[in-house]
Amino acid sequence: MTTVPEINRPEAGQVSLRAGIIDIGSNSIRLVVYESESGGSYRVLTESREAARLSALVTPEGIMPSPAIHSVVPVLRQFTEVCEAYGATRIRAVATAAIRNASNSDQIIEILNRETGLDIELLPGEMEGHYGFIGVVNKIDIATGFIVDIGGGSTEVTLFRERQRVSSFSFPFGAVNMNVRFGGSGPWTEERMGELERFVLNEAQKHAWMSEHPGLDLVGLGGTIRGLGKMDQRRRNYSLPHTHNYVMQDEDVDYFYHSLPGMDNNHRKRVPGLSKNRIDIIVPGMIILRTLFRHMKASRYVVSATGLREGLFFELLHPEQAVHENVLEFELRALLSNMPRPRQLHLRQTERFARILYEALGEGGENEWNRKLLRVAAWTYQTGTEIGYIDYEEHTQYLLTKRPLAGLTHREIILTALIAALAAKVKWRKSVTAQTYKDILLPKDDERTRRLGAVLQLATALDASETQAVTELTAKRSGDRFELTLTCRNEAFMEIRDLKAAARDFEKEWNVKIELKIKPAV
Repeated sequence: MTTVPEINRPEAGQVSLRAGIIDIGSNSIRLVVYESESGGSYRVLTESREAARLSALVTPEGIMPSPAIHSVVPVLRQFTEVCEAYGATRIRAVATAAIRNASNSDQIIEILNRETGLDIELLPGEMEGHYGFIGVVNKIDIATGFIVDIGGGSTEVTLFRERQRVSSFSFPFGAVNMNVRFGGSGPWTEERMGELERFVLNEAQKHAWMSEHPGLDLVGLGGTIRGLGKMDQRRRNYSLPHTHNYVMQDEDVDYFYHSLPGMDNNHRKRVPGLSKNRIDIIVPGMIILRTLFRHMKASRYVVSATGLREGLFFELLHPEQAVHENVLEFELRALLSNMPRPRQLHLRQTERFARILYEALGEGGENEWNRKLLRVAAWTYQTGTEIGYIDYEEHTQYLLTKRPLAGLTHREIILTALIAALAAKVKWRKSVTAQTYKDILLPKDDERTRRLGAVLQLATALDASETQAVTELTAKRSGDRFELTLTCRNEAFMEIRDLKAAARDFEKEWNVKIELKIKPAV
């Protein structure tokens, strides 16, 4: 761990932590500067990446030669300057497989520390898997599954249950060194593909726990699965360009398994979604991923855009308990805590009233899931005020889809954005969001969002002044009658006015007639 001298720190303002995380990987060296905020959320201030391919520079004897070691020094020096320029008070630098597996790893770390002034941690394979696990479960709402992190020189496999890490193992093979061993610059033959598959399978079979839990999700980390996710999205003309929490089925990856290996690098350059930095190593990475998926008898692929670097940062933030108990609740609390106090009170009141109204309507079937969507929309419908209060409804839809909350699936992201917009009186037929992301929505989502949007619109009306003039709400449905009793501490003029306007949509969507009673607070 490196501490930046006080003299080099710009004024950081009222933040909990600014930290630079440097990941010296086998394929690339990456820097991310994070800033935590008061509610526990964080944002990325800047990030940089430099291709390294260190695994390919190790000699057959396992030695990383001096020129390769010193080629890293200028990158690390400049990354340190970037951290200082952004006011990072902590710099955490880790080295993974390429250096870890080199026979002269101690010498490499010594040279790099001496030449850069950093204090680089040589991360054991199991700990690399551990930090990847933290980065995943804090950003995807998944309790049990496998994590497969394919790097340039290693592949970490982790089994977790009920958000607890159970087992981890680091294999000394990855996309770069397997390309050197089995591949090359041209097309892959079936023979070479089979050799790599047999090699990976033979290594995986040495660990019984990897095949004893069929039917779990495989959450993938690293450039291989992100690249496959981007290519699959482009192939499908997928409307939401987020790879994080993107889901692929067995046949989706099989499509690329049967098409990419036979191409030369010039043809792979033309594949939509495939980065030019990965045209030569996408095939070995994909073979490793697919072989492990089939060996595990996993149910589907889930792409994670967060992993090792986020895990390292979370541990800096919360060393006692780096894993959040509930991803979505953590995100909502963090979002709420960064809003002005009056808005916090308003959104809590809105969420409470929306819950009371919905429970009184007596929905069945997907009741619990609808409550989740309504809860998130209630807490986020004014998110657009971060950009500006005027037209905040449109800003809200933009932010909820372009900067989505962790813990939501892609479909849930779109649904909550639509419900929040409807609550702010944006009609479905005029909603750009509904038209843009119609490939993600299902046929009945139109009705679902209109009905939940009507509930939320009524709930927001009941605190129109954002002063909690309505102190208590009771609701009861009797056939087509919907009795509302409000307890008010003043005339609640704004609330009554907006309630009458919102009642029209509510009554239409739920086929009820509101009967209103108002009581003064005692």
